[in-house]
Amino acid sequence: MKPAPTSRFTFRPLIAACAALLFAACTPAATVVTDPLAGLRQADGTVVWQQEYSFVPPPAPWQLIDLDEDDYSIAFMKLCSDGYPCQSTLAYAEEPFGYSLDFEERQGEFFKRFLWASRVTFAAPELRKVKVFGQDGLEAITVGVEPVLRHKVRCKIIFARRGERVVAFYYTQWRSEDKSFDTADEADFDRLAKSFGFLQPSFYERLFTKSP
Repeated sequence: MKPAPTSRFTFRPLIAACAALLFAACTPAATVVTDPLAGLRQADGTVVWQQEYSFVPPPAPWQLIDLDEDDYSIAFMKLCSDGYPCQSTLAYAEEPFGYSLDFEERQGEFFKRFLWASRVTFAAPELRKVKVFGQDGLEAITVGVEPVLRHKVRCKIIFARRGERVVAFYYTQWRSEDKSFDTADEADFDRLAKSFGFLQPSFYERLFTKSP
């Protein structure tokens, strides 16, 4: 004997509710995006880094790089949808390659070692005098080519002074040989460099300060 139609429909809402609860239990929780700079942000939008630097970080999807080497003091990376080698990096470095305190000589020393492991051949950089931290600085822009993998990289390096020492801001953007560079990422780099400031004298400045 078949059950009465009314009894079959009575259980449908309950079955649907149970299915919904089971589905919800099996669905992974939404990914929580954490901001590694959240605790360092100030009311004016700047970030105070190690009580030594202040700057306005680039917006997402730029990501802070977990530094495990001494090449950079602070660095951010941004990937794009085309996949490798479509990526950009911007950074500040207290120890740019080279030794000369003269900017033009320093940029020559710098490009002999910068990205040396990437087999890049750089064009002669375009040099432009700029003001950084209220003092004279030097901007060097060049494009390098990796001929085996057919990649290219646009580099913009700004040399500045902190005390007597030379420091630098780095910008690199990698693309395949047949792709155009994205100027928006370079604008983020310019904003970061312009916002950058020092909160106290550097270790070297304190080291050589004469006691009264």
